[in-house]
Amino acid sequence: MCGIIGAVSSGNVEHILLQALKTMEYRGYDSAGVCIIHDEKSGLQTTKTKGKLIHLEQALQQKPLLGGLGIGHTRWATHGAPEAINAHPHQTENIAVVHNGIIENHQQLRIELSQNGALFVSETDSETIPWLWQRELSSASSPEAAFLNTLNLLHGAFAIAAIQKHDAQTLWFARRGSPLLLARGKNGIFVASDALAVASEAEQVAYLQEGEWGYTTLNTTKVFSKDGQPVEIKWEKIPHMMTATGKGPYAHYMLKEMHEQPRVFLDILNAYTQKDGTINFPQASFINEVALPNRIIMVACGTSYHAALTARYWIERYLKIPVEVDVASEFRYRDPVIGSNTWLITLSQSGETADTLEALRLFKKQTPDNLSLAFCNVPHSSLVRESSGLIELFAGPEIGVASTKAYTAQLMALALFSLKLAHVAKAMDQNTIQGHIQALHKAALGAGTLLENAAQFDGLTQLFSQSHGALFLGRGPCYPLALEGALKLKEISYLHAEGYPAGEMKHGPIALIDENLPVVVLALRQYHLDKVISNLHEVQARGAKVILITDINPSEQPKDMNAIVQIPEGDFFSAPLLAIIPLQFLAYNVARSKGTDVDQPRNLAKSVTVE
Repeated sequence: MCGIIGAVSSGNVEHILLQALKTMEYRGYDSAGVCIIHDEKSGLQTTKTKGKLIHLEQALQQKPLLGGLGIGHTRWATHGAPEAINAHPHQTENIAVVHNGIIENHQQLRIELSQNGALFVSETDSETIPWLWQRELSSASSPEAAFLNTLNLLHGAFAIAAIQKHDAQTLWFARRGSPLLLARGKNGIFVASDALAVASEAEQVAYLQEGEWGYTTLNTTKVFSKDGQPVEIKWEKIPHMMTATGKGPYAHYMLKEMHEQPRVFLDILNAYTQKDGTINFPQASFINEVALPNRIIMVACGTSYHAALTARYWIERYLKIPVEVDVASEFRYRDPVIGSNTWLITLSQSGETADTLEALRLFKKQTPDNLSLAFCNVPHSSLVRESSGLIELFAGPEIGVASTKAYTAQLMALALFSLKLAHVAKAMDQNTIQGHIQALHKAALGAGTLLENAAQFDGLTQLFSQSHGALFLGRGPCYPLALEGALKLKEISYLHAEGYPAGEMKHGPIALIDENLPVVVLALRQYHLDKVISNLHEVQARGAKVILITDINPSEQPKDMNAIVQIPEGDFFSAPLLAIIPLQFLAYNVARSKGTDVDQPRNLAKSVTVE
């Protein structure tokens, strides 16, 4: 959600800012802009446009901006319509600011500042920041004091990069509640909301901690804590990411990332398992060192929530302890009863999902002695830093907004985690665990075979040509798969879709069924097959177009289906890793047939860092 880039360089920064913004397009946005300063005489040179970055690029080609200091932003609208006037940077005559997050007291600040002469031109909360900083500069003892005073007057969450007309050498930054990092390379110093944005320019990176702020020139970088005390900067080598920023031979990032899933499965298996079936999580060693919990709470959002729902079936079956799964935004606002000896498991691709982070903080505040474990794809993220342990997903950067490989990486890691807990609880012997791990390896191969033969999914698209929506049905771990299949279709094709437990169909959703409604039925041998087939016949009898996804032999399959997708058979843990592949392709193919933006669907952001 939104992208920030700031750069101070010995050369012109326009191309650096633009390239960084292009790299962050996947985060979701509806407008973009840059502000560059060459010297005090030239002032703040700003260009902002509505829509895709191509419009900003064309505007800069017509009127290039020259200077060695600048900031840029891709905006996902929160306050104010997606128009150029609401795009960032926001500025006064002397200050320009880009901002991620939400300023909760912006209305009060807007009134106060307007009474003192501020002239607001946008509808955004972000525009209060430069006007507030300009006011504080007039009375503070130093620019640093003015900046800190400004930050202390802001309520809410923010990541900020800012420049001043009277200082063409200094880039200012601050982080509270939204991710921000520093980076440095041969051509300059940078601040960004995403390491991918600076991967082509930087060699080292330093992740700002909560509440930190500072400023940088080409020669000096200073970072301070929230109370103004100097902080040592911990530079580290930037991860190699450049291979992730191109689509290669694929038409879309989503398609590329679907094809990367077998490799991700094997990477996770190689990272956490030994040949004898031993499972170890080096960054979550407490699993071996403390007693198992009396209860597990899992919180997540969106696709990650569906992965957690799947794991609940796995963990409860073998640990025989209650596993509660909650949407993070609901967990944090319903005054949850947590209790002692409870583990919190959080799942997030980015590790910066606002509601999931706040759920973790609530958990720690209420029960500081309890342990928390993050399943996350970004090992330096806020979620990881604030958790007791990490199980890294090893999916690599995921550019497509609709998650594919990060979701299945969560499923694979959760399967291994469930097996590990079963071993610790002595609920499963080593030979059985080894057999399940072999089945997970086999699933990686099976997923590869499905991807190699993806043309078999093309014929499903025609069943959606006249549809007013779609229904996805499953039982057991196939129910969360139904939810995920429906979500994928909604996200990128804009068709309404529902995922339901197959046994719940007669309690309402069956009223939706007619001859124009495709119904996707997940019927896997591992999960209540006979009952699902019975539900299928009820749907079929009412004229629906039925798509059966199954791992049973053709001789056992029900007759007269509109389409049958045969997948390899998996076991209790591996079956969802195979069944999700056709669901992903179904959504992808329907979206392409409708001409929607597969990688950047409307209104969606990759990383939701605000409520």
